[in-house]
Amino acid sequence: MLKPKILLVEDNKINVMVTRSMMKQLGHTIDVVNNGVEACTCSSVLYLSRSDVMDGLQAPRLIHSFEEIGNWDVAVKAGIEQFVPPNDEKFNSSKKRMPIIAMTANALAECADECFANGMDSFVSKPVTFQKLKECLDQFF
Repeated sequence: MLKPKILLVEDNKINVMVTRSMMKQLGHTIDVVNNGVEACTCSSVLYLSRSDVMDGLQAPRLIHSFEEIGNWDVAVKAGIEQFVPPNDEKFNSSKKRMPIIAMTANALAECADECFANGMDSFVSKPVTFQKLKECLDQFF
């Protein structure tokens, strides 16, 4: 079975290296972007963490809003100045909800609740172990 490419939104190089290694062991390939604005222009499954350019909770709302209404007006109204809507036929024609998984250093239950309330589909707290990552991905693939 062909596994989807994963998009990792992470600005910490060590976290990128560790996650890339685990994903390779699990048979996934990943692309890496530094923030949520860049994530909104991609057509992959997402791992999100908080970033300086766009709140890590804002990106899933924008992405799922696009999935529901078919345009990026919410991003524009949110004042995302750097936002450039994707010109990707695969992304624009996709009707399936894109799984978005939060990877965060905050392991508190309130943080998980906040992630789910903002459109995340699952939650993995850092430090991420191979087993936790595998269990999380197995929910979707």
